[in-house]
Amino acid sequence: MSEPEGDRPVAGQPHCPRCSAAVEPHQEYCLECGLRLPRERTTAIDRASAQIVERHSWSGGWIVPALLGLLIAVVGTGAAIAISDDGESPAAVPTATGGSRTAAETTSTLTAPEPTAPAPTTAPATTAPPPTTTPRPPLTLAWPRDRRGWTIVLLSVPQSNGREAADARASEARSSGIPDVGVLNSSRFASLHPGYYVVFSGIFDSQAEATSALPRARSAFPLAYQRQIVP
Repeated sequence: MSEPEGDRPVAGQPHCPRCSAAVEPHQEYCLECGLRLPRERTTAIDRASAQIVERHSWSGGWIVPALLGLLIAVVGTGAAIAISDDGESPAAVPTATGGSRTAAETTSTLTAPEPTAPAPTTAPATTAPPPTTTPRPPLTLAWPRDRRGWTIVLLSVPQSNGREAADARASEARSSGIPDVGVLNSSRFASLHPGYYVVFSGIFDSQAEATSALPRARSAFPLAYQRQIVP
């Protein structure tokens, strides 16, 4: 049975893509099915959908977008597979095999004990022996009691000043470099004036020997002189 001529879409007239009802230009909704109409049909997809709808009213204008989406999905899947094939092959997953264990067991290292030093022993205190003192020769030379000879008198100290004063002057003479310095008591010798401590240098057998030693004595004691000593 043929459709009435009034219900057929006029060629070139806009129509609803769902129910193929004729619509006016710039109409927003289809008055028959309520579909929101597209504003412009300028793309190739719209034109293709319109042509399919004109030929096959049962398609409702959805078949072209659906086929296009399917095509895009197929192309994308093929590209993804091609990219994955060009890459490196996935690394082989290592599989565990039975047998020996490789887990390292932590063991404590045994160390030898530190050697213990023996306690220091305290040596018994030793008593040092008292220092030995060697007898020193007397500071002053003593004139032999029965000896007759010659000497050089450096100076005379009155006995009232004490023997210590005479010994001090004898020490000064030795510090000056005069040899064989001694102290005698003049009261014991007949050739000397009594009451003095005589500081002398040398014991000589002759006057000539005493005369030869006199210049050295006078270098420290200018008033020195030679004198015979008679017991």
